[in-house]
Amino acid sequence: MRKVLIVLGIITVLSLVGAMTGSGMTLPGSSSSTTQLSGPTNNAPRTSSNTSTASSTGAPTTVAAIATPTPVSAVATPTPLPVSKLDTQHQALVLLNPSSARPGSTVAVTGSGFTPGATVDVYLKHSKDDNGANLGFVQADKSGSFGGFNVTLPSSYVAGPFIVDVREHSGSHEAIATGTVAANSPSVTLGTSVGKPGDVVAYSMKGFAPSESVKIYFNSLSSTPLDTVTTDQSGNVRQDNLTVPFGAIGNNSFIFVGQKSQSPVTSTFLMLNLYPTLIVNTYATKADTTVTFSGKGFGPNERVILHLNDVNSSPIGIATADATGSFKNQAAFTVPFGVNGKTTFIALGEQSQAPSTVGIDILPYTPMAETSTYGGRPGTTVTFYGTGWARQEVVHIFTGRARGSSGTEVSCLLTDQQGNFGAAGSYTIQSNQQAGQLVFNLVGDKSQVPASAKMQVMAPDAGTTMPPAPASKTFHCPYTSGNGAQAQTASQPLPTPTPVPAPPAADNSSQGGSDQNSGQDSGQSSGQSSGQ
Repeated sequence: MRKVLIVLGIITVLSLVGAMTGSGMTLPGSSSSTTQLSGPTNNAPRTSSNTSTASSTGAPTTVAAIATPTPVSAVATPTPLPVSKLDTQHQALVLLNPSSARPGSTVAVTGSGFTPGATVDVYLKHSKDDNGANLGFVQADKSGSFGGFNVTLPSSYVAGPFIVDVREHSGSHEAIATGTVAANSPSVTLGTSVGKPGDVVAYSMKGFAPSESVKIYFNSLSSTPLDTVTTDQSGNVRQDNLTVPFGAIGNNSFIFVGQKSQSPVTSTFLMLNLYPTLIVNTYATKADTTVTFSGKGFGPNERVILHLNDVNSSPIGIATADATGSFKNQAAFTVPFGVNGKTTFIALGEQSQAPSTVGIDILPYTPMAETSTYGGRPGTTVTFYGTGWARQEVVHIFTGRARGSSGTEVSCLLTDQQGNFGAAGSYTIQSNQQAGQLVFNLVGDKSQVPASAKMQVMAPDAGTTMPPAPASKTFHCPYTSGNGAQAQTASQPLPTPTPVPAPPAADNSSQGGSDQNSGQDSGQSSGQSSGQ
């Protein structure tokens, strides 16, 4: 390019010289008689080489300055090395192609400078101090060269250099070539990066070492691995699944670590809230009945703790969720007496801490009671019938119970498994009982709900002599309150009920005799009752 510029400059100069000659001007040092431009004379003013001179027509002509061409530098000629510094001995040589490869890839090995026809062994090493693994042998040709030998880098060579050592089996020639294990660039792709505990997430991996075990951690390498997978011969896993463990709401991380390459890959995962649901098998019940619970949306395989009305109270039951976070008809709970009205059950996931509540109504008992007869004279023994009480409940029977007075307990009884009783308990109408309505108040010791039974006390017939009323004696119930004991104490047997007498006959004398007999029976019953 410089030569072209120089030629163009010469052409330009020649063109200017021709133009100046045609106009009567001469170059400095010419033999023309015209005024020299190179310097001033005695008769002419001093002018610069860039000033104008008068042409034959009288107009000034401007002469351009000629640029000086830049000299072209000569290319330095390399100095030959002296023979004393040249390696003139022909030594054994090994070449790798390529010299940088990934684990599992193939490297071609070629060599020269060996003894013609010699058998050479090929070794692969991690370092010069290794004994190396014998990969096989190859025979040198008549020129001492060989080729076509391939080395496959094992998966255990995951980083750093590798050495191919070629030695003559029975000779002294040996050559070494060093290559580099190309660092892997593993990557992991999650099917979704958003979810909640228990979700199943698909993933794929590539770029790990061939047949490498990869451990999967959640948030910390010091935690227990979630799973361990093995890559294929290409260092990939096309698709597998993992289950999202429990974790804090927000950003979390899955960490994939190759056990050979020690290459960690972190994938961010956004943890969402759990919104579980708690279900009870009934939404209205009574105390002393059993309820069970079902739930869904909790964490996988976690325990679910149940509380009554207050999450800080002692647990009333524990359910265990399955792999989908669900459970059914677990944590049976018997509603205690004393719990009434609106009641809330609270379920709390033990690991997820996800809460859920459900409310039910605890209904009151509505018992009913009646006497075995609606009327009777003094000396008549009556029993009691009732429904709607608590099961296996001791019912205490009082007379004279009113506002401001607890009354006097005169009998008691025990309900069956359905909360009913029939012909149970007994009471003998005393001879001093005034005619009129007699009210019995019955109170369950567990339900604490009262009921009343009424009967009409009739006056004795005229001329009937009634035995005197026994001395007042405190009644002791033979049943232990609250334990549902069904056995009576031997010292206090309950009185035998008196059969209700037949309606009076038309014959007054017969009626009187019947009443008299009834009175005698009543007297016996009264005596039995007074013995309690």
